Amino acid sequence: MIWLRVLPVLCVVLLLPTQVFSSIGKVLSIKPGAEITRAGETIRIREGMEVASGDTIATDNKGVVQLIFVDETKIAIGPNAHMVLDVTMLRGKNKAKSFAVQALGGSFRFISGKSRKRAYSIRTPTATMAVRGTTFDMWIDSDRQSAMLVLEGTVRMCSLRGGCRSTGRQCSLFATSQRGNIGRPIDRAEYDKALQQGFPFIQSQERLLRPFQVAAEGCSGDRAPQQVSVQTEHSEQQPSPPQREAERVAPAAATAAAPSSPEPPAPAQPDDMSDPHLSDPEPAGQSDPGANTDSGQGSGDGSGDQSDGSQG
Repeated sequence: MIWLRVLPVLCVVLLLPTQVFSSIGKVLSIKPGAEITRAGETIRIREGMEVASGDTIATDNKGVVQLIFVDETKIAIGPNAHMVLDVTMLRGKNKAKSFAVQALGGSFRFISGKSRKRAYSIRTPTATMAVRGTTFDMWIDSDRQSAMLVLEGTVRMCSLRGGCRSTGRQCSLFATSQRGNIGRPIDRAEYDKALQQGFPFIQSQERLLRPFQVAAEGCSGDRAPQQVSVQTEHSEQQPSPPQREAERVAPAAATAAAPSSPEPPAPAQPDDMSDPHLSDPEPAGQSDPGANTDSGQGSGDGSGDQSDGSQG
């Protein structure tokens, strides 16, 4: 009868790997060309597959993965992307205690769910982002540059050297520079170039399921922001009025190079990335680069674009 005692023990041991795995979400849709690495093992992603904290998801130049999490957070992962999930769920609740994402490369769309705002944090090799009931796209060029485009809600983007920008205006685009600042494209041409090269879900949402699609027509074409000026960090405690920017950089000093995908952009010249010289404030009435010029209203809390950090 000894074998009867051994059998239950073996059953418990065999069940342990399944019990250790804790699902935090699942794959809603997959375009071929994506893998998931879990506990050192890499496998092809399948539709309906569950995902867990610690999973690493990577796509090739054609892969697109759409994930939905227990708290209804949604993430679309574009081509040539690499992301690590670190999510801790609250016991007995469909909300996250901590929802951390490491976006290491590629293009993404992030739509926050029912978890507390403070639970969310997104980290890239060059920036961190805090979300406040938000939908936004982001593009990461490995360890060289990170860019974000706000579609709904408010996002606060900080460079690793400490300068931050906050915005609640639709179509606002911010990016890190080679020197670690947070800035905007210097003009409309650079803005459009960034959208075309680094934000595939703005160019076309055909590959996205309906829950991942958002109204983003105002971010491109004739309704796009008419004037985009380079910005440097200034005090977030004293935000500029919606139609005025407290500081503007001389046109000769460009911000971060526009992102490109799938191939990375050519490195910016040293003078493009030098610390800019501040010019006089913009005249009142100038169109805001982050606002939807059709409606004149931002999304989210309507707080407008703000920033903090030290001045050069």
